[in-house]
Amino acid sequence: MFEETKALTVPILAITLSCVALELMISAKRDLNLYQRKDTLCNLSILVISRLSQPLFLGYIYGALRLIESMRLFTIPTTELSTVIALILTDFVYYWEHRFSHKLKYLWFFHEVHHSSKQFNLTTSFRLHWFGRLTAPIIFAPLILIGFKAEQVLLFFIVNLFYQFFLHTKLIGKLGIVEGIINTPSAHRVHHARNLQYIDKNFGGILMVWDRLFGTYKAEGVAPKFGILGRFESNNPLTVQFHNLPFYAQVSKAISSLPIVSTIVSLFIFAVVQLAASAQTPAAEMKPDPLKGGVEFSDTTPEAPDFTGTWKGHVIEYRRHPTVEITEQNGNQIKGTYSGLLGKFPLSGVFDKANESVQLSVDFSRSKLARWKRRQVAVAVFTGTLKDEVISGTATIPEFGDKMVHFEATKLLKRGSL
Repeated sequence: MFEETKALTVPILAITLSCVALELMISAKRDLNLYQRKDTLCNLSILVISRLSQPLFLGYIYGALRLIESMRLFTIPTTELSTVIALILTDFVYYWEHRFSHKLKYLWFFHEVHHSSKQFNLTTSFRLHWFGRLTAPIIFAPLILIGFKAEQVLLFFIVNLFYQFFLHTKLIGKLGIVEGIINTPSAHRVHHARNLQYIDKNFGGILMVWDRLFGTYKAEGVAPKFGILGRFESNNPLTVQFHNLPFYAQVSKAISSLPIVSTIVSLFIFAVVQLAASAQTPAAEMKPDPLKGGVEFSDTTPEAPDFTGTWKGHVIEYRRHPTVEITEQNGNQIKGTYSGLLGKFPLSGVFDKANESVQLSVDFSRSKLARWKRRQVAVAVFTGTLKDEVISGTATIPEFGDKMVHFEATKLLKRGSL
């Protein structure tokens, strides 16, 4: 079965690339702007390296599972029924592995790559960490130990990846009664979304019943916004893969200076990186085209939008929901209060709608925590972006142990508003 499983990879690759070409043509014909050149080239270059390394990783996974197989407690006969049961149970294990990948920072290091694009099209499915498969044998070992064969579990990887490829599209809407039962493009758009109400939802691979059972299912409502929280944006495949590593820039330069490695990398990576415009583009320069019929504030807008009101916050790492109340506005200058675990504290800042940026400062100097630590000044400075009535970015906030956290806030509608 292992040889049969490997044999599936070539026709699957041909089908997926054909579907990408079809979606690209539909997008161009209908002027949908589903693809962004640099992002697409980045995804395709990641795919190239994944395919070049696939025999190595499939061999590693299969060999490790076979080793575990020699220690299994029982033996389940290989039949069509047992293979179906194995696929279902593997999907169940995948649900928990996927869920933990969003909760544990060491697993998120690998999984973040898949969520890092602000585009959502079929090539997004190719955006996977090159070393993400290293943990697979450990995660799926229990299924082998209870009697299933390594080939049956390995088959799930092929089937699941092929199935999920078709979920990464905006062209398919909701699918009626199957929503919430199996994974659909609509359900997967929710999973990839960075909207506050969509975070950490819809972890299932093929089935959505696990999300139903464990309370993580969310149906698609408001339009999803894609990408990870914070200010990271890059179309460099190496940066996308390894930007969280300490001293990434220095290490990459040192490796590229080695003659043999440099030659190999230049052939298989850096040539593609150059096509993908590898330089990381500053966020301030990346202003998306306005939607047709939408309103765009230009640099010459004489009057700033009204930022006053209540903004509901969300601190990702701690699942806290502080509130920002903006009570005064003078042009782009604002004042108000920040309400969190330590109480209410004065807030001030600047919104720059033209550059889609925001900077806020909260004075915690009067908090008991600040006095206990004998601080003269305890000011949290938030720096982030402002898009579609949502601010997001990072800040070091005393109430969270002076750690850098990711913060997102959405403006609440005033009573009586539509």
